[in-house]
Amino acid sequence: MAIYLDNRIPNSYGVRKSTFYFLNPGYWTGKGGNTIEEGGIFSFLRSIPQVQPKTPDDEDVLEEENIVKRQVKEDLVDPDVVVQIRGLTKTYPGKIEIGCCKCTRKSHFHAVKGLWVNIPKGQLFCLLGPNGAGKTTTINCLTGISPATGGDALVHGHSIRSSVGMSSIQKLIGVCPQFDVLWDALSAEEHLYLFANIKGMPVASIKLAVEKSLAEVKLTYAAKGRASGYSGGMKRCLSLAIALIGDPKLTTGTDPINRKHVWDIIDNAKKGRAIILTTHSMEEADILSDRIGIVAKGTLRCIGNSMQLKSKFGSGLITNVSFSETNTTDAAESCRLALRKFFKHHLNVMPKEETKYFISYVIPRKEERNLRKFFTELKERKKEFGISDIQLNLTTLEDVFLNVAKKAALENAADENNMTTLVLESGKSLLIPVGVEKIGIPGSVTPQNLSGLMVVVHWGQDSDGNLCITGHSAEMPIPVRDDFSSSLAPSLLKGNPGHGIVLDF
Repeated sequence: MAIYLDNRIPNSYGVRKSTFYFLNPGYWTGKGGNTIEEGGIFSFLRSIPQVQPKTPDDEDVLEEENIVKRQVKEDLVDPDVVVQIRGLTKTYPGKIEIGCCKCTRKSHFHAVKGLWVNIPKGQLFCLLGPNGAGKTTTINCLTGISPATGGDALVHGHSIRSSVGMSSIQKLIGVCPQFDVLWDALSAEEHLYLFANIKGMPVASIKLAVEKSLAEVKLTYAAKGRASGYSGGMKRCLSLAIALIGDPKLTTGTDPINRKHVWDIIDNAKKGRAIILTTHSMEEADILSDRIGIVAKGTLRCIGNSMQLKSKFGSGLITNVSFSETNTTDAAESCRLALRKFFKHHLNVMPKEETKYFISYVIPRKEERNLRKFFTELKERKKEFGISDIQLNLTTLEDVFLNVAKKAALENAADENNMTTLVLESGKSLLIPVGVEKIGIPGSVTPQNLSGLMVVVHWGQDSDGNLCITGHSAEMPIPVRDDFSSSLAPSLLKGNPGHGIVLDF
């Protein structure tokens, strides 16, 4: 009875078997079992609509999807593919709220909206995205923590939609979660013995596997010490050792400690395995990944290696100019003004970021052919502009991520009322849509400035991976355009004083 109830009673995690699962021969023979049923006492009353498939906007995402679909249609098996995700969807049903007179249901939440990806052996696939993008949900579906609503995924040929398949998958997979799941009273050695037995490793091979895992993460010296006495770094290393025990064919990791030693362990672990990594560290993703997929709003937005994504989605080259801090305030302002005019005249660009002694520009790729002449002249005029240092850098993966995340956030910002507060230097607060880059300031039109004022908003990630405002440029005149007076002037002249005006140019 205890075994039956354990398989049937729903809880916050995992999946439950059907009511008469014990009558299915596949349960006893280890063969068959096509589906798994999501736990829930009233699950039979729920009607969860399937996500309508949408053609990807990005050509690389579309190509990846078509490759997987063709392999599925033609029943092709690639022995090098460890994980094949086939149109995976996950929808959380809206909660039913019962009032005194009526019963209402909140909208369903589509966490994953049809993911198609092949992950071959020997590859580290990095899954990036803002908070709530669907990264953790995807890993939960692959590891059996939560069942998929639609689609499927194969791990070494075993389907996550099969209860028998999932049992096989869980013996082939290792997980290093974001937060350590350790027992203070157990030693590192005891943790590894425990998880090796849970994975069903042969008893004769466990001792050697434990010693090997401890050596890989350099915890042999602390093997018999209780986990309660470990430092944070030692605990992360132990979590990584647990994920790798038993030679899993697939390893998933969420925010592993970003130290070179652990990076080396992860890089070496790719041999004979596929690794899926989710992280908020763009540096980590850039260094470790063979391919990167960025998801937002439950949809795969782009896929490729780091250089491909930077070339395709990066804003261009980053130019950082520092001014001498020996300049007076008036002199520094004069130098910044002169430099802004110089960049505007030659490259037609505005500052991306600006402080008293620093200006940063993003130079579009279309201007790259003019850069040699431009920087030669800029170097010759360093003293005139009061410049102490000039740096030219490639666009970063952070820049790529933010560009993709901002675009996704803006798609549904109005419908979802996804707004945040921008505080100007004057202390004035404006409500703006999350992800918008250029904001006009209402009420900023004056006889001296007929076009009004604007700021460029700088975005970044907070500790939870959400888009957040990291700063903004100084207030500057809005460039006059042919269609300006008819579309924007009324709002800038008066407008809602508490709402920023989105500028699209």
